[in-house]
Amino acid sequence: MNLDKLKTTDGLDLKGKRVLVRADLNVPAKNGIVTDATRLERVVPGLKDLASRGARVIVLSHFGRPKDGPDKENSLAPVAAELGKLAGVPVSLAPDCIGEGAGKAVSALTDGGIVVLENTQPSATSSSTTRSRPPIARTPPPKASRACCRRMPARS
Repeated sequence: MNLDKLKTTDGLDLKGKRVLVRADLNVPAKNGIVTDATRLERVVPGLKDLASRGARVIVLSHFGRPKDGPDKENSLAPVAAELGKLAGVPVSLAPDCIGEGAGKAVSALTDGGIVVLENTQPSATSSSTTRSRPPIARTPPPKASRACCRRMPARS
């Protein structure tokens, strides 16, 4: 892939815009504590850049492989807390990645705010386990500003 031709958010006015970021936050954790924050350290500069430009940053990720829907062991809560520590800014956690809980968390964002939506994995259709909730692919995502729907390369 030629990264020189990759569209970025550079030059866009992001103040007050919702920016949806899909990040790989699947980090090792034990007893609710992140044990290796390398992946988080790599995504923090991009999130801080968006937030410093006034974006309302919405982060989506999967975490672990829950078998029967959401569970505490596979929650992104410790990851959101660690992101906040690394970024030096508050990072909130939505109680879900779809539905009313996600919508309320996104609506509560202020300019420069960051919210991590709860683990997308329990909503995935890749498992043969029947879920009592709709697959994420059939659920409207939190609304992001259309002009900001571009891939954001990792910053080094």
